[in-house]
Amino acid sequence: MFIFVVGERNQFRSFVNQLSLNFVQSATMLSDKRFLPPVLEITEDGSHTLYVPELNEHYHSTHGAMQESTHIFIREGLIHRYLFNHPVQHEQPELQHGPEAQRQLSQEQSLQSSRAINVLEIGFGTGLNALLTLLEAKKRKINVFYQTLERYPISVEAAQRLNYPATLNRLEKDTTVDTPIQSSQNDLNDAKLRNNTFEKLFLQLHTSSWEKPTAITPGFTMLKQQIDFSQPVTFIPEKSFDLIYYDAFAPEKQPEMWTQEIFNHIYSLSNQGAILTTYCAKGVVRRRLQAAGFQVERLQGPPGKREILRATKPYTER
Repeated sequence: MFIFVVGERNQFRSFVNQLSLNFVQSATMLSDKRFLPPVLEITEDGSHTLYVPELNEHYHSTHGAMQESTHIFIREGLIHRYLFNHPVQHEQPELQHGPEAQRQLSQEQSLQSSRAINVLEIGFGTGLNALLTLLEAKKRKINVFYQTLERYPISVEAAQRLNYPATLNRLEKDTTVDTPIQSSQNDLNDAKLRNNTFEKLFLQLHTSSWEKPTAITPGFTMLKQQIDFSQPVTFIPEKSFDLIYYDAFAPEKQPEMWTQEIFNHIYSLSNQGAILTTYCAKGVVRRRLQAAGFQVERLQGPPGKREILRATKPYTER
């Protein structure tokens, strides 16, 4: 029961108006499936993940966020796609001047062009896949255009709490662990400087502008878009794609993100020979990828997961 004196009538109206506004905002957030800030957790390989209580879902495998992303999206995605196009690379003798030097430079420029890859990521999430891709691409001298879609981005403050730069720095020194950045930072002998480099790159990924391309490094351009991909026909990109990271929440949590319509649309946006990798190996997902036109194979998963899927668009269309 509320008791107000006459002089507080205006304050009462303001109170009621604000109460109504808060109710509308809360209802809108619930209907739009927006959630409270996710909870930071440590996975078994020492790297962080985020937990969404409302979905009872993690952004990464609790068996190891870093090793999961490295295995599924870097080793079975990016590296596989790169080696498919460049099975053997022969070193050329160093030339300093003259016509031969110009010819070699022209060949190298042509090779650099063939090393360009357009990546589409469904689910930017923590930005871990993007960071690992940037580092692996830098090591292999691949030019990457990285277009990533995320309906509910995490805050920059939340990203700064993630320990991926420190984890990369630690794993780089462990020669028994296969990570994208081993030997890619040999010129950075000081561990602190190396860690600062990773932190700077990771922060750039999260602070770069949305809805417009941003050059994170000379060879890595990112376009982040805040899009509801459950309505795929509304996504009309300017580029077609060579590599797709499908990293949405699990089908039982977000079934609208695993429809036949979505995979049909991705297929139409893919270049011939394009590869899609996903952690989800469910039969219904495999069949929908096949129905879209992809050739699908089951691959061994990372620790804690038996299988993953890799789908390839065949070179059959003219």
